[in-house]
This record gives sequence, C-alpha cells and structure tokens, in this order.
Amino acid sequence: MKNDGLLAACNGRIKIFALTGIRSEYDLLYPLLGALQTDDAFDVGVIVAGAHPTPLHDYSIRHIRDDGFRIVDVIENLLFSDSCASKAKSAGLLLQGLSQTLARETPDLLVVLGDREESVTGALAGSYMSIPVVHLAGGDHTHPAGGNVDEEVRHATSKLSHIHLTMAEEHSERVKRLGEESWRVHTVGSGGIDRLRNNPGISREQLAEVVGEHVLGDYLLVIHHPVSSAIEQASDEMQRVLEQCLATGLPVFVGAPNSDPGSQSIREMINHFANYSRLHTYCNLPRDAFTAILRYARCLAGNSSLGLHEAGYLGLPTVNVGERQKGRLSGGNVQFVPAEPAAIQAALERALNDKDYRQQIDCGSSPYGDGHMTERTVQILKDLPDRQQLLAKKLTF
Repeated sequence: MKNDGLLAACNGRIKIFALTGIRSEYDLLYPLLGALQTDDAFDVGVIVAGAHPTPLHDYSIRHIRDDGFRIVDVIENLLFSDSCASKAKSAGLLLQGLSQTLARETPDLLVVLGDREESVTGALAGSYMSIPVVHLAGGDHTHPAGGNVDEEVRHATSKLSHIHLTMAEEHSERVKRLGEESWRVHTVGSGGIDRLRNNPGISREQLAEVVGEHVLGDYLLVIHHPVSSAIEQASDEMQRVLEQCLATGLPVFVGAPNSDPGSQSIREMINHFANYSRLHTYCNLPRDAFTAILRYARCLAGNSSLGLHEAGYLGLPTVNVGERQKGRLSGGNVQFVPAEPAAIQAALERALNDKDYRQQIDCGSSPYGDGHMTERTVQILKDLPDRQQLLAKKLTF
C-alpha cells in the first residue's frame, strides 16, 4: 500500500460516497459497497436520488436501508413524465441538490456507475467541486439505429471522471482513446457477476413462497425498457414481446421498466395484459429472490443489460428485442432480433427448444468478468495517488 497517496492524505480512512438513482444500478454497486464497508480504510456513504424514493418504483430506498448502508442524503428529483424534457429537468434538480450535499459532506471520492443521468450529473458536480470521481462501467458501446443518448452520457461521464473501472478490456481501450491517461484506467469486471458468484441463491421452493408456485416449472422472464431515440415505439415493442412470450404457453414473469421517458407507456401496456392468468408482474424483489428468478428462468426476453451481463454468466438464453443493447459486448447466450413478431417467435423457439443451442451456451463464463470485481477495485482505491494528482488530468492526444 502506498504511503504517500490518497489513503495517507486522508489519515488512513477514505471518505467515499456512491450516487445511485435506481435499483438496477444499485444492485451493481452493492457488492462493492459491501466490500468497502467492511474495510477499515473506507468511510462509506450513499447518496440516494432518482427513482429510489418514489412509490412508482416501490420505494426501493428501503433496500439500501435494509442492507445497512449509511444514507448521506435523499434527493427527490425525479419528475413523473414520459417527455424527453422531464429527464433534463430531473438532472437539473439533481445537480442542484447534489451540489449542496457534496459541499456539506466533502467526500474524498464520489462513485458513479454507467450511463444514466445520475452518473453524468455526479461527475459534473464532482469535477466542478474538485472531488475526484470514480466511474464504473465506462467505455461500453451501443449503436442502436437512430442513436441513443446513453452513448453520449457514458462517454461524457468518462471525460468528467478521474478514475475509470471498466467491465472489459475493450472498454478500457475505448476510454484510453478518449484521451484518458493509462494509469487512470483499470479493467475490473462487472459487479453484477460478483453478485451472482457471492450469492448462493434460494431454492425454487423458497422462491415460490415469494412470487408464487409458477416458478416450480419452466417460465419466461421479461424485462423491457424504452430507448431514448424511439420513445413512441416503447409500448408497441412491449406488446409484441408479451404476445410472443405468452404464445409459448409458459408462465411469464414481467419486471417493471426503468424510469426513462417512455417507461410509463410500457407500464400501461403491461397492465393491459393483467387479465392473463399466466402473466405475473413484479417491481422490486428481495435480492435473493431476484437472483433466483434469473437463475431458474428458461429464457430471458426484452432488452435489459441483464441479458448480456448476469444471464451470460448463468448460461441463460436471452432474446434481445429491438435496438437497445445493439453493439454491446455479448456472449453466445444472446440472440439479437428486430421487434417483429416472427423474429421474436423464432428466437424464443430456438432458446426454449433447440437442445444443441442450449448446450453450447457456456455457463460460468462471461465477457464481463470473473466475479472478482470487488477485490480488484478495493485495492485500486487504496492505492490511488493524492487528490492533487487525481484532479490534474492531462489529455493523451
């Protein structure tokens, strides 16, 4: 361990805060936060914003409290709207509240993840306030037809951040091509794989006590989110996915969408199918139950990044519908298909019934790491140079 870096400057205890705005993002942060909290070198806090304190997302802030993390502040910034302007306005409210929180609490490091508005807003506030920002899961790449704001937000966050902890080597190389110095960029893997490796899960019978007896046999899992460049198509895509999944004759479990513009129309379409006895919905499951419902599913359909990350590690066949996730690193478990009924139906048929296809999917292998992201990250954070060096960024081009 270095004796002249950030850890020494902080008298042996680094005050590190993580910013989170939605359950899916928090669950990727959870393994790292747990590891940091059990290490005497860190004073851990969580800033909660976005969907977490809202009833629409089942008050997912309660999971953070139940996990035992200190909540530094709760910023209520999410506007209930499907308009594009609402997301920009929500980000503005978050920036105002976050700036006040950071000024009051003065953390040594701020951790943000991915490509949501929380990540770019946190990185902007940290940069303006001379707080080094650690960006998880940067350098990823998507190229849906029509574009997607996530791509721009992800790379903007990287340029505003000071340490980059990526999920794959090709992501690290992409961050370096943005002009980031090599010593700032580290390939650590995805926290989602750590979550699976460290969680033995629960049995089908225990899962049935939480979500119902339909999980005792084969079932489909559906998670579908809107795409920023095609909000008006979100509802139609959801309808086509649900119709084809129900046509298989299997029970279908449907997770709630994220908080992006277009998500409300997806919720309305899910409600339109509420009378189907084989369709079951959930919003926020306990972590053990969610891990189990993913492990035991026959197939995952929709467009969630779970299909690329956790499902790949589990060897779970995934039918990715539409443009979301297109161009991202994926394993052999993912079929990318257009949002057309015939294409969805054919992909589901292959995922469910093609024995050769199912057998060739490599369980326990993922392009997003080996489940040891937390150990690598903790050591990297302990070995960081002092604040002055972290903040003095230099372009490499």
